[in-house]
Amino acid sequence: MAELILHHYPASLFSEKARAMLNARGLAWRSVIIPMIMPRPDTIPLTGGYRRTPVLQVGADIYCDTAAIAAYLDDKGSGPTFYPAASRLAAQTLARWVDTELFWGGVTIRFQPQNMAGFLADAEAAAAFAKDRAAFSQGSTTRQIPLAEALARHQTFLAELEAQLSDGRAYLFGPEWSIADFSTYHVLWFVHAGTPMADMLARNPAAQAWFDRMRAYGAAKGEAMSGPEALAVAAASTPAPVAHGTSDLADIPVGALVDVGPTDYGVMPSRGELVHCDPATIVISRTHERTGPVNVHFPRHSFGVTRV
Repeated sequence: MAELILHHYPASLFSEKARAMLNARGLAWRSVIIPMIMPRPDTIPLTGGYRRTPVLQVGADIYCDTAAIAAYLDDKGSGPTFYPAASRLAAQTLARWVDTELFWGGVTIRFQPQNMAGFLADAEAAAAFAKDRAAFSQGSTTRQIPLAEALARHQTFLAELEAQLSDGRAYLFGPEWSIADFSTYHVLWFVHAGTPMADMLARNPAAQAWFDRMRAYGAAKGEAMSGPEALAVAAASTPAPVAHGTSDLADIPVGALVDVGPTDYGVMPSRGELVHCDPATIVISRTHERTGPVNVHFPRHSFGVTRV
């Protein structure tokens, strides 16, 4: 297996989810720190337009969205699966709800002035971040959650989390983790770690103990690598073969030129030739002068494919 290269930045909550998954599975990884805002000249050549964070690079294969990253990592390293058979549906459903509904409420809470300490360096950085995120939100279909609603939703979830964990179980659905643990952890990390909101979590001792257990997975840092070095790795590599490359899209065959992008927010697409599309995964092939041919992998859930 080629080395695992995570393109991320420290304050990104979805990056924290990816870091925790990599470390929980005991995997060595390289760390490429990318800018918090655009431009990202050493990342876009890999993805072709997709600009959410993080991105996992494995040679000349690029995995976009933590759902695709989790699916790729699930049989790597050691430890239990992210998708235990007994709770797969419940874990996946909770993970998707947390990654969307609880996440957007968490954004509202985290970006209150009293909770912003340490997130942005100064007023100039805050203005640049706001401008970047305004562009990022163009075309979004998500609803901005008002603060009162966000706080009520979050407090209710913490109470439910406390009740779920109060029997002494180690993880949300039993003695072993699932994808739901990593999704729930990263939103709580974003809201509570290093902010005045930490006290709210601490009032729920079982949830706090679970959070501390999950936070230990996020602690290890990958070995530093520069963006140009990562691009050189892609250029020197060949995408892994895609078994049974087919398309379940009636009007878009394999080989068609397509745009693939999120359907909810950050909708900037990536363009390439369709290699594979099934109910779980979308793969496109594209090339750039700095990378050569790469395959870019997306989850099917919340992503769309449009023929160019």
